[in-house]
Amino acid sequence: MEDLLNIFEIEKLLDKLEEKINFLKNLKDQGKLSNPQELDILEYKTNQIIQELKAKIHPFNRVQIARHPKRPVFQDLIENVFSDFVELKGDRYLGDDLAITGGVAKIEGYPVFVIGHNKGKTTNEKIKRNYGMPNPEGFYKAIRLMDVANNFRTPLITVVDTPGAYPGDTAEQRGQYIAIAKSIHKMFELDIPVICLILSEGGSGGALALAVANYVLMMENAYYSVISPEGAASILYRDSSKAALASRNLKLTSYDLLKMGVIDEIIFEPFMGMHRNLRQSYQDIKNKIIEYLIRGVEELKNPKKHRFERFRKMGIFKSLDSVMKNLVS
Repeated sequence: MEDLLNIFEIEKLLDKLEEKINFLKNLKDQGKLSNPQELDILEYKTNQIIQELKAKIHPFNRVQIARHPKRPVFQDLIENVFSDFVELKGDRYLGDDLAITGGVAKIEGYPVFVIGHNKGKTTNEKIKRNYGMPNPEGFYKAIRLMDVANNFRTPLITVVDTPGAYPGDTAEQRGQYIAIAKSIHKMFELDIPVICLILSEGGSGGALALAVANYVLMMENAYYSVISPEGAASILYRDSSKAALASRNLKLTSYDLLKMGVIDEIIFEPFMGMHRNLRQSYQDIKNKIIEYLIRGVEELKNPKKHRFERFRKMGIFKSLDSVMKNLVS
């Protein structure tokens, strides 16, 4: 049995401690705090509790945080990280899939194209946007916007936040797998710098379709995997309740993926998630995107070749090396 933390109970505890600390700080500011050491002791003990809990956090706890109802979605980044966003709609074939949003924007004055999975925030929005699970027309819209970005030689920012591409029969009938493959192929062809941010959920081909980038950044509590923990548990253990065990074995956390070279950098979050300090989280995301945007524009002489080499190194050749070593030993 996997030893999981109860993230919602921990949040309640943190809220109480923060409330008490803020109360004591107000008293101190008013000169009414009789024992100033009380505040120092409480802050020290709170930090100690956080450090102890950090050491116990399970990979599936990070999955739970990535799915937290208060966690920011793509629309929040459009409103708080980017500016002057103009949405471009439709795939010019079938329709406008609201599970993927894209258009032209600016980030601190730098013009960019931005495309991302869009889950929505309210229940009605989530249903309308299919919980961020794109149909084929969503990927074809993304491909069209990639072409526009490439034609204008404008850097592309992609934001991944999906449990996976929509698995329904209508999507399969319209060639879901072909749409995903074409999106991956298109990203390899682009002559512009591409930066990907894995915001929360990064599930399967639906995530990879927007993640073939020169630089991949990942939020600390996001996950990125070939399959959801529940799906893996159902297949491997014939029991979806073993999702926590599957999470550990899938190596889906930002720390695992950084170690394996799948991502370039972790953007750290407040303990228990971005939503606990949104202003700081948005600023950290903006700073990192700008950092890699400048790096891409200045350093990448051939973005297409750089992307190819990046994925070549982490893919089949690395696996073959491992197989050969095992055969020799």
